[in-house]
Amino acid sequence: MNAHPHRAPAPDDFGALFRPATIAVAGVSARTAGQGNKFIQRLRAAGYPGRIYPIHPTESQLEGLPAYPSLAATPEPVDYAFIAIPAEAVPPLLASANGRVRYAQVMSSGFGEGGRGGGLRDALLQAARQGGMWLLGPNCMGIYSPAGRVTFTDGQLGEAGTVGVLSQSGGLSIDIVRSGEYRGLRFSGVVSLGNCLDVDPGDLLQHYLDDPGTRVIGAYVEEIRDGRRFFELLRRAQARKPVVLLKGGRTRQGQRAAASHTGSLASNDQVWRALAAQTGSILVDTMDDFIDALVALEQESAHAAAFDGRVVLFGNGGGASVLAADALGRLDLDVPELQAGTIAALEQLGIPPGAGIENPLDVPANILQRDHGALARRILDTVVAAERPGVVVVHLNLPVIMGYRQGELMDELVRVAIGLKAGLPAGVRLCLVLRSTGQADLEARRQAYANLAMQSGIPVFLGLPAVARALAALRRYSRFRVSRTAPQALAGAAAASLP
Repeated sequence: MNAHPHRAPAPDDFGALFRPATIAVAGVSARTAGQGNKFIQRLRAAGYPGRIYPIHPTESQLEGLPAYPSLAATPEPVDYAFIAIPAEAVPPLLASANGRVRYAQVMSSGFGEGGRGGGLRDALLQAARQGGMWLLGPNCMGIYSPAGRVTFTDGQLGEAGTVGVLSQSGGLSIDIVRSGEYRGLRFSGVVSLGNCLDVDPGDLLQHYLDDPGTRVIGAYVEEIRDGRRFFELLRRAQARKPVVLLKGGRTRQGQRAAASHTGSLASNDQVWRALAAQTGSILVDTMDDFIDALVALEQESAHAAAFDGRVVLFGNGGGASVLAADALGRLDLDVPELQAGTIAALEQLGIPPGAGIENPLDVPANILQRDHGALARRILDTVVAAERPGVVVVHLNLPVIMGYRQGELMDELVRVAIGLKAGLPAGVRLCLVLRSTGQADLEARRQAYANLAMQSGIPVFLGLPAVARALAALRRYSRFRVSRTAPQALAGAAAASLP
């Protein structure tokens, strides 16, 4: 059963989780590099400013810090305790905390996954209640908080941002952080929840919905014990913030895998499709689509004009433009013909033969280089001013463009995109697709250009099918926000079906 189906930490309480002033670490060794040692090393590398208290029954000093025999023995109360010790030792440790710990994150597994360790699972929850703390996990990575300088990943900590993510998979939590930051996402927090014995997806969803520092929410979930509460939170929110859902276990085979992973069965695909339709959430099928949707939605604000589905395509490579138009059309997005007046205005620009001045606008690289990219800017300015599309997609084929003037043309075209972004009319969005064939030198240049664009607030995508799916997600979100109501005949169907 859910440990607290009608009770969740108030949003202010989560400050101790995302910005802990004190952290206790159990699982630090004087002889080997345990998970606790690694966690302390990551905290130091991230510039964590608070106090760290290693916990060990016999050692007096670990990782250059004074160690304490129990959670109750630290010099001051602990906001966040990281626990990575054998499963059978965890309940006694938590039970003895004597109300001095706000949150305990249990990285250890062995508490009911795959049908094993059920007795320890019950003992763990009882110990957390006896010790007076909230429990995160077990079997989870914990917190990634750039603002709090707390991380479960190696390497440089990213910048704080506005994307909040919860995940019932520790491994996918790492993937979300690394892939997301590579794609330009900046996180308000990423929380690995594990088995959700206590703190559950609904608690974190409520926090992100209420948190003024979070603008878009992502959730990877496998099983939600209090499905009705999760649904009601989304329904009452009325999509005031975009929520992207990646649901594991939507097929029979996936449900079996989820049962092995978290120890519980998941609900079926129809339930989650109904939930998404009734709440304006975006349900996606893959991790790539999850990241792409977050990238597209990160720039949306509560007061942005709704995306009406109209897209202008601009780039080099005629076949790529045709396939992009097909991909958009299959997803109910429109690549409309340009108005006669727009075409007449383009003809006045002196565009050489060989360029297509319909939509898609197909302009070969040898024409794009005219006037150091200035012709590309004039074309885009003309179309945007006349058509006011919902989205302009600029797609650039690096292997071709990099061959012009030792890459200078590519520099110029990225600057054109950045300049266009700065002057876009209200309600017009810009997406940049940087296509590459994967060679290491091209990938390095592609990422450098992507970083420049992302710093200017331009969502960047790796391919045209990806941007099509992301814009379809944006369209679904916009449609729901415009309608604000689901069909009354379906109301409550998802809530009634969720466990």
